[in-house]
Amino acid sequence: MTSKFATIERPKTEKKEDKKRMPNKITVYLAGPLFGIADRHHNLLLARELEQFDFEVILPQKEALKFFKDGKFDLKAVCKNCFEGATKSDVVVANIDGPSADDGTAIEVGMAISKQKNQTFPGRLRTNPLVICVRTDFRTASDREVGINAMFRLANKIIEKPAYANSLEDVEKFYEMLAYEIYQNIVSQLII
Repeated sequence: MTSKFATIERPKTEKKEDKKRMPNKITVYLAGPLFGIADRHHNLLLARELEQFDFEVILPQKEALKFFKDGKFDLKAVCKNCFEGATKSDVVVANIDGPSADDGTAIEVGMAISKQKNQTFPGRLRTNPLVICVRTDFRTASDREVGINAMFRLANKIIEKPAYANSLEDVEKFYEMLAYEIYQNIVSQLII
């Protein structure tokens, strides 16, 4: 059986080794569910690909470990850290997959949108934080989308990229292409 990716040419990505460096390192807060292994794996794969574009990626699942002591989480400190990540990063990339988005992710997106401000400084993003929501569910179709709350439409961009990956090679290609699309959206918002 031929993979869906077999016919898709890989984008010529501008990764670390062959692209001009951004004027200032951009921080990307990766919001999304993180309680199951599949969620954490998704986050790790996407973070790895985004880091290839020289972004500083903040992964809440790694950040939370700072607040784990004596077998318990300091949940108040975890929440404060998530608030700071979602409101002080340059970009929030939110995984809103599923029949409804993860409630913590929805709150982080709302906090980021409420803190948005326009900027005019060269080398910075026009809107900070820039909010990009991502849906990879292959049942996604914007013309009949019923799976997300309408409030997510306040995000700067919703990327609908259905994942049809059926092999590890397809998964790798998918994350490269998803990260590239996120990269393009971020770069298009830079003030030159």
